[in-house]
Amino acid sequence: MKILIVGAGASGLVLAIKLKMNRPELDVLVLDKNNKVGKKLLITGNGKCNMGNSDFSNPFLYRNKTLTELVFKTYGFNAQQEFFNKLGVKTKMMGNLSYPYSESARTFVDYLYLVALKYNVKFLFEEELIDYSGSNNIVVKTNKNTYYVDKLVLSTGGKTYQKVGGSEVTFNLLAKHNYKMSSLHPGLCPVVVKEKVKSLAGVRVKANVKLFINNAEVYEENGEVLFKDDGLSGIVIFNIASLIARNYLNETNIKIVLDLFKDQSKDELFKEFKAHNTDINLMRGYFVNSVSDYILKKINLSLDHNTFKDSEIMSLANICKNLTFTFDKLYDFENAQVTIGGVQSNNFDEHLMSKLENNVYFIGEIIDNDGLCGGYNLMWAFGSALYLGDFLCK
Repeated sequence: MKILIVGAGASGLVLAIKLKMNRPELDVLVLDKNNKVGKKLLITGNGKCNMGNSDFSNPFLYRNKTLTELVFKTYGFNAQQEFFNKLGVKTKMMGNLSYPYSESARTFVDYLYLVALKYNVKFLFEEELIDYSGSNNIVVKTNKNTYYVDKLVLSTGGKTYQKVGGSEVTFNLLAKHNYKMSSLHPGLCPVVVKEKVKSLAGVRVKANVKLFINNAEVYEENGEVLFKDDGLSGIVIFNIASLIARNYLNETNIKIVLDLFKDQSKDELFKEFKAHNTDINLMRGYFVNSVSDYILKKINLSLDHNTFKDSEIMSLANICKNLTFTFDKLYDFENAQVTIGGVQSNNFDEHLMSKLENNVYFIGEIIDNDGLCGGYNLMWAFGSALYLGDFLCK
């Protein structure tokens, strides 16, 4: 049996290895438009390759909970770690996060490629899928050749990181094949806000961050926020960006609220500020000048204001507990880590096989199921590949 996998990223590479490990007689080909495997993998986890996370307490981890639970029931965190350890990839934990022992994405990718070659996986580089037809005998046309295969697996990833191969070409092709697609949006990315924050660019603050939609709180997370010329960044903001992209882009009243003193109530903060109310601007004792000045401007006080009235101190405490920014838009795909949207799960069955075309399968980011920051998207890529691998090896 001949199986063609389109996409030599995280899911495609792992599926190819899984297939040849379990059934060496299979003829497995991996096609990729790049000149080497795993280009997007190389930049994950800041080059360290955060490959998994043992913490599943956040209810917003994945867009498609039902599909994720189906796959992770067999290939969740522990099963994935076991698979890689069996390959010879030693892993290490840093808190809840799993990394290759080398802490090097390059080393990890190179090793997986060597394993694939060891199992006689065939790679077709610098070759791009143009179209395919048929079901029991699938004809696959690329920009260079025509292939006749028994099964076709699409693992081309999303639209992010276009410099290393991200594209919407496969999504457009699948739309022509009558697949139902969710709109594509950037996820895990910075956001542009309507407030003028250029004076804060480069500043980092730790805060409790809440997302409000039409004045109703829908999400809360503690983390570090990085200010940009026109907006907000940082892991907590990336997660909020994904939640907005998943569900709320059509809303007009989206607020991101920072509590800069999450361990103190507003009244406690008022008393503390009042105790420090001398002839020196008390905000200078808490924040860098740019943040201090921004807060003063929010309540229309001059930057050289020193001694504060009780009403002004209460206003300062309120701002520090509720520093509010108005969402304008998401950053673009080049600044995003994951694609929100893709092939809807009602297009395929519980084995990830198309309901429209026999012997066509989907794994990884091409499916409309994204995860939050912290190794969850790689876990979905690996898990869906291993899950499909079991079915194809039967």
